Amino acid sequence: MRGKFTLFFCALAIGIGFSGATPKAAADDENDCRGTPSEAIVTLPAPLRKWGQIECTPYGHILVGRDGWVWAQLDGGSKVFVPSQMVDRDPELLGNTSYFTAIEVSQLDNEITEGALRLFEAGLDMSEKAEGYRLDATSVSGSKLTLYFFDFGSFAGGMWCPDGECFADTRFMIMASPHNPQDGSV
Repeated sequence: MRGKFTLFFCALAIGIGFSGATPKAAADDENDCRGTPSEAIVTLPAPLRKWGQIECTPYGHILVGRDGWVWAQLDGGSKVFVPSQMVDRDPELLGNTSYFTAIEVSQLDNEITEGALRLFEAGLDMSEKAEGYRLDATSVSGSKLTLYFFDFGSFAGGMWCPDGECFADTRFMIMASPHNPQDGSV
């Protein structure tokens, strides 16, 4: 399982070969969603849509921070996004033929939230109580991933948790952009 983790986290953390930039930044003129198949998920369920959105890129659809929110790695602050084209390097120019076919969010029970939250908070000075959520996403390729999100109210966090086992080195923060603070409404 750890090998799979390494491949996915490379895609998550470094943006599938974009040296830390999001695919949108790589090709601003080619990121429209025209021609997206009807079975593609284009709207996120609550509460994820509070901080996230689906963007269309030349390399496929990605789950990324919503306008006014920044998703950033804890070590270095690199932008975080979740690609529908889940590869470790050399992504193909698939455009709207790579997308999510299922995105489900469910609330974690208190016991799971508390256990995962202890791992998430390790080394961080946090005293806020959080609601925990599980995101299960499926790509058109059949690849699946699971992330846990923690809603602290004015900010959030996330980490990769396949089969209920979370990895602390995949933690990322979701914060309102200082240039465009959000009130949290959807």
